Amino acid sequence: MNPEKMLTPEQAQQIVLNHIRPLGVERVALLDALDRILATDVRARRDNPPCDNSAMDGYALRHQDIQTASAAQPAVLEMIEEIPAGRVGEQAVGPGQTSRIMTGAPVPPGADTVIPVEDTRAQGNRIEILEADEREANVRHRGEDIQAGSVVLPAGTFCGPGELGILAALQCSFLPVQRRPTLAILSTGDELVEIDEALEPGRIVNSNTYALAALALAHGAVPIMLPIARDSEADTRQAVENALQADFILSSGGVSVGEYDYIRKVLDDMGSEFKFWRVAMKPGKPLFFCLLQGKPYFGLPGNPVSSMMSFLQFVRPAIRKASAFPAADLLLPTARGAVENPLYNEGNRRNYLRARLRFAAGRLYASTHAGQGSHMLTSMLGANGIVVLEPEQKVEPGDEVNLQIIERVFR
Repeated sequence: MNPEKMLTPEQAQQIVLNHIRPLGVERVALLDALDRILATDVRARRDNPPCDNSAMDGYALRHQDIQTASAAQPAVLEMIEEIPAGRVGEQAVGPGQTSRIMTGAPVPPGADTVIPVEDTRAQGNRIEILEADEREANVRHRGEDIQAGSVVLPAGTFCGPGELGILAALQCSFLPVQRRPTLAILSTGDELVEIDEALEPGRIVNSNTYALAALALAHGAVPIMLPIARDSEADTRQAVENALQADFILSSGGVSVGEYDYIRKVLDDMGSEFKFWRVAMKPGKPLFFCLLQGKPYFGLPGNPVSSMMSFLQFVRPAIRKASAFPAADLLLPTARGAVENPLYNEGNRRNYLRARLRFAAGRLYASTHAGQGSHMLTSMLGANGIVVLEPEQKVEPGDEVNLQIIERVFR
């Protein structure tokens, strides 16, 4: 494939992913494993529950003593002790006896059933059972959730809140997970100022670094925010050399053919392996990708929305592959949904329109922002999805289109 040819987004994604490898394993504290990929099987060292215990507050007893109990003819038992949660009963339950038991407390020997307190009536140590339940009712059996020696979470599991709860129950305070990539982020241009600097005529605030750092955090990477690289070859080279501390390098701006765009010249001089430049998409056409000393380098467009959309289409999949996500989970999730406003892509490149997605009456709807210019940061406000339009595609309200989902979709 000619590396200078304008590629389809799919071709560009594949080239990027072909040059990404998982970064290896690190050991982290339990909470730091959230949203990470488990690197080894996790086996249970003991049963869960560790013993038969009560599912509710009530009375532990022998089922054969209450088989015919009813409100009209209650079974009358002698209460021999109380067993709070966290304590083991000291007496076995014999014929005609019962123990008051709290939720989570171990069921005492001899008992096989727990009757809820609301189905009983107490008169001192005499307990009337007003309703007969099934044998073993309200008893959580030892190992019914997790059995000792079993693989509870296999390697490759995504660690969400539920998985962390299980890991805590298994007493895994530290565990091996796949490493997240670090991303060096640098913006170039004499026109840029940092967010706390005075904004003089002709200058603009460096929002790209912060937007890209936020995207990195949101999608599983560790951002390293570098100072602005000014429009000189020496300053650009120094910035790129500093960026080599990271696993990936992202720059925004400086990859076009302008007189003051030095990124590509510096990369060439540093021996980079050029892979492609320009993708048939809008926004985000001037995307540059190479390997620099074996590290993926993404030269993103300078326009704010273009850089963010390029990140979602190409950097996000690379982050997830480097973090050992399965192949089916690398790209943004897709769906079909109805548009709520008329749209027309009159260009010859695929158009990625920022949109708000919502569910209503079991259907997914997309409403695009009015301003879709690549310089219009407001088009990203509340955007939890993308409407994908092919060249010359025209749709009316109610027509279904291809959607990409960025964030949660609510009603």
